[in-house]
Amino acid sequence: MARRLYWPGHLSNRDQEEFKPMATYKTINVDLGLETDFTKLPAPVTVGEWSYFLARSRKGVYKLLSNVCPHQAEEVLDWTGVFMCPAHGWRFEYTEGVCVNGPNAKMVGFPVSVADGHLIAELPDD
Repeated sequence: MARRLYWPGHLSNRDQEEFKPMATYKTINVDLGLETDFTKLPAPVTVGEWSYFLARSRKGVYKLLSNVCPHQAEEVLDWTGVFMCPAHGWRFEYTEGVCVNGPNAKMVGFPVSVADGHLIAELPDD
């Protein structure tokens, strides 16, 4: 299921950064499994009823990307080298979820850390 957590399409990344302190929520730590189990990234990950992509930046930092388009809240798909929203064709790069063919937009990401060989995601507590 697509998690409906996204910034309104009219907010630039700079506005989103300024807005974040106001968008506070309780979080939980979720064990995604052993780091060695994720041999190919990005990897689809389901937590409860929500779907994500596990990605790793060029600097080696893990992030869990929401599979919801930040523009029209449609489900983003893994589409041969990029993530793509089928509703309007926006494409997002694999490592950070940054839009590569549209406005200054980005998929919503959640921090993932490594602890004792496990990947631990910090997600909103519903």
